[in-house]
Amino acid sequence: MWWLCRRAFRTVGAAVLLVAAAAAAQDAPEGRAQAQAVIESAQRETAEAERRFEQAQRECEKGLLVNPCREQARKERDRQLRAIREREVAARDALRRLDAEQRATARARRSAEQATEPRVPAATARQDKKPAAPARTATPSSPEPASDPRQQEAAAVKKRQEAARREAESHKRAAEQAAEHERRAAEQGQKAARAAAEAERYEERQRAAQARAEENKRIAEENRKRREKRAQERAAAQKPPDAANSK
Repeated sequence: MWWLCRRAFRTVGAAVLLVAAAAAAQDAPEGRAQAQAVIESAQRETAEAERRFEQAQRECEKGLLVNPCREQARKERDRQLRAIREREVAARDALRRLDAEQRATARARRSAEQATEPRVPAATARQDKKPAAPARTATPSSPEPASDPRQQEAAAVKKRQEAARREAESHKRAAEQAAEHERRAAEQGQKAARAAAEAERYEERQRAAQARAEENKRIAEENRKRREKRAQERAAAQKPPDAANSK
């Protein structure tokens, strides 16, 4: 009856397997809308997997090997949830990466805008605010070196642009490092999930082998009892009637 239990949980989980296979065939989400859609789909698939698992548990109650059927249904549920979780984690990582890139781009844009804004030199502003001094008779004095405000402003703008460029490069490097860190973390999570799945498959094979051994043992015991019963029946049929009457 083991195959009947396997058919029970496989039948009730067919819809979830189809949905998970279709979603797994897609690449990692590239945009914010696609990543959000993957997360919402994963939440719906999780609820559907739990509902199917409850239905499989009820179907197992109708069979003979209830515990092996329940165990197989639980393993199917866990396998589906692992696949759904991997896609959800990849989508959330993509959202975090997009947020980091957006923040870095916004900071670089603000820095560039601030660098290109014209600024009045401080010395010129102070001179404009000073009250006009009364005219005095010019006295001969040594000439002072002329200072062009336009040259000073150009130098200041160039300096601010250089600082903004360095800051934008720093933000870009920080965003790239954050994205690389998230990518490595996602790879480690996927490796851990694959290792857990491999361990689960090994345990599943061990439990299946044990179940087959117990089933074979039960069948052998039933065959032995049937042989003994037939042997007793043949012996009783071959016994002489005189011997039975003498008793």
